[in-house]
Amino acid sequence: MALRAYIREGLNVAAIMGAGDTIAQLVIEKKSLQQWDIGRTARFSALGLVFVGPALRKWYVTLEKLVSKDQPALRRGIKKMAIDQTVFAPTFTLAMSFAVPYVNGEDTDKIKNRIRSSYFSIMLNNYMLWPAAQFVNFTFVPLPYQVIYAQFIALIWNCYISLILNE
Repeated sequence: MALRAYIREGLNVAAIMGAGDTIAQLVIEKKSLQQWDIGRTARFSALGLVFVGPALRKWYVTLEKLVSKDQPALRRGIKKMAIDQTVFAPTFTLAMSFAVPYVNGEDTDKIKNRIRSSYFSIMLNNYMLWPAAQFVNFTFVPLPYQVIYAQFIALIWNCYISLILNE
């Protein structure tokens, strides 16, 4: 049963991340269908399948165990959001800042330089979107739907991340 949940989350996240990269390329970067880098979209989706979906699933289950259920939903949502944004978000963002260009074949020195130059601005933008989104997620969305809720919010975020990390 648990393996199926990880696979389901991976497939859902792969589809949404692929959609985010496609939107980034065709709408924001204004590429034509002939210019669309399908390989880039496939690699971004693959990260969702094998890394992002399973990592989020594991993290949300861990958060559920970490924060006591013997408190009001609002307090619990605030605590989970605070832990998520101070512990998970910085390390996960760093991992993605490396993984995306790496799977696209970029040189590791170039990736490190990009991380040095863009990581803090990515995190600042993260904190404009994700604390509110995660508060809603952890307060009102049942655990089985938290990853998919976050990924629908991430559709916008993935467009941004795809643009920044695929420059």
